[in-house]
Amino acid sequence: MNEEFPILIAEQNENDVLLMQRAFRVAGFKNPFHISHSGTDVVDYLKGNPPYADREKHKFPRLLMMALKMPEMDGFELLAWLQKHKECNVIPRIVFSASDREEDVLTAYQLGANSYILKPIGFDAMVKTLQLVFAYWDMCRKPKLPPKC
Repeated sequence: MNEEFPILIAEQNENDVLLMQRAFRVAGFKNPFHISHSGTDVVDYLKGNPPYADREKHKFPRLLMMALKMPEMDGFELLAWLQKHKECNVIPRIVFSASDREEDVLTAYQLGANSYILKPIGFDAMVKTLQLVFAYWDMCRKPKLPPKC
């Protein structure tokens, strides 16, 4: 994958964060990524608000992987915020959730999610899922993104 392809991961569950970070590296993902533990932190990151004002250090993400359950602003609220900010809304949005509820899937897509992936069970399944996700998004044409929105 192109190492100029930073991703933003919105996940509040620390165990899932640790599992994902390890799985990223085992999957061969060398790109920079940033973990946000709340939807409001994602908005601050995207807007380039402090402490993310330095875009050399905190590059604008090319992909957003997000959980639905987060404090302050949940995944649905974050998707709705993105819809209202068209300069940010060009970022591919992958919901990465443990919820298999049909209404969650439907709502996520109605709010602009590009994909809805169930979190796999087990480390090997996580690695394989991430490899497939990144292989797919690596093939996709992406628009030029602003440094912040």
